[in-house]
Amino acid sequence: MTLFAGCSKHTDDTSTQPAGTINAVQFYKDFDLAPPEIKTLVNKIMMSNGDGAFSDALKYLDQLDANPALNAGQKKSVADLTEQIKQKLAAKAAAR
Repeated sequence: MTLFAGCSKHTDDTSTQPAGTINAVQFYKDFDLAPPEIKTLVNKIMMSNGDGAFSDALKYLDQLDANPALNAGQKKSVADLTEQIKQKLAAKAAAR
């Protein structure tokens, strides 16, 4: 699995990503200044992704999405990352 976590300009076009990758650059940026309780969930999400525990990552993303303190950009990043993980799970299931 590949995670993109470097600094680069964000675009909404994820079609240029190699198949099976998760681009978390904007996700990291949007939560850079978040309070500690939110950053804890962000870290759990990224650790789950790194470990291939995508179901856990989705569970933590749901918890994060339910937080009323998130701004519009953060909500969009949560939705985008959730969609990428769901696509990754679908691709993994189709490969079996």
